[in-house]
Amino acid sequence: MRAAIIEKYGEPEVFQIKEMPIPELKDGQVLIQNKASSVNPVDTLVRQGKTRLLTGLFGEHIIGSDFSGIVIKSQSAAFSVGTEVYGMMSAVKGGAYAEMIVVEESDVAAKPSNLSFTEAAVIPLVGLTAWQGLVVDGVLGTGQNVLVTGCTGGVGTMATQIAKHFGCTVTGTCSSENTAFAREVGVDHVIPFDEKEVPEQKQFDLIFDAAGNFTISDLDGSLKENALFVTTRAGADDLTGALEAAVDMLLRKRMKIVKVKPDIAHLYQLARLAESGELKPYIAETFGLEQLAAAHRKMEEGGFTGKIAVEI
Repeated sequence: MRAAIIEKYGEPEVFQIKEMPIPELKDGQVLIQNKASSVNPVDTLVRQGKTRLLTGLFGEHIIGSDFSGIVIKSQSAAFSVGTEVYGMMSAVKGGAYAEMIVVEESDVAAKPSNLSFTEAAVIPLVGLTAWQGLVVDGVLGTGQNVLVTGCTGGVGTMATQIAKHFGCTVTGTCSSENTAFAREVGVDHVIPFDEKEVPEQKQFDLIFDAAGNFTISDLDGSLKENALFVTTRAGADDLTGALEAAVDMLLRKRMKIVKVKPDIAHLYQLARLAESGELKPYIAETFGLEQLAAAHRKMEEGGFTGKIAVEI
């Protein structure tokens, strides 16, 4: 099988396309002919070596999180050969940038029937992050007033649509050039962050920091009493922000950090929303496996809306 591998950590150009052995199948697993994947920020961090203590220091690695394809061999009672599926592999474990992948039955679900493989492949990691951040960690309620930062990004577009499914009023932050796109996704009130700040009016029942660019003190004035601030990242590049997050989670318990993980029930919930038309994947650009370096470069440069897809 063909796979994009890295033999060392570094810039996007470290990717090489090589013939690799097909992974062996064990009980409770399925072998999938992978049709598509995507690029997530965490995939670039793995490639750069920022998770090397978990991914290892040496050897060949196939990275990548999202996948969508067809089951061609199964040792799982839940999935038969020929089933079209999608899902997410652990970003640390990786393996999705390959033509054939072996996946645990708990990490895969039937693909939304109305989506192509490419469309389905951009949903899992960002969709699970949004669902687990809003519904599980944020205990999202019907009709709430929700703020989503970075509402036009991969996680933000998913979070906005999930919140609208729950009948929430969504305020979103994005750059001024993306305001029309934000409204297309479903944002009710758009705040261009390059023109004005989020008003401190204690108006939000839940703030979901999809962009991962804020600390709770940045937006505390906009939260209602006892409301939650849920973030995808907590001061990862800022020691002060990290300490602040730790103190808040221990004492005030108003802040939570999303720790996304594969979950079959959540994947099926996302699939149902996609099939009902309530959850739409937004693809900025599609690359081939041989263009993976360019895809990762685009992710690192930013400036796009939605997700970057990779066809395999």
